[in-house]
Amino acid sequence: MRKFFVYLDDGSEDVMKIAIPAKNEKNAREYVNGNGEVIAVKDVTDRYPISLECVAKALINAGFGQVETDLITRTLQINDIAD
Repeated sequence: MRKFFVYLDDGSEDVMKIAIPAKNEKNAREYVNGNGEVIAVKDVTDRYPISLECVAKALINAGFGQVETDLITRTLQINDIAD
């Protein structure tokens, strides 16, 4: 799974930058389909590594239980979003 920024013009004064995990640029574009004009798509995978250990610590510190923490971190790991 890759990480993308999709820059989207929804007709307002500002362009939105949306972070989207997707297999490829085409899938990232499809995710925002119907929400405005895609101005640009940028692969930012290497700039935004996500540590499973850090996510787990943050969830525990926020009051999540071990079961919820395991479900969330395993979902991130299974989908290749975090290491």
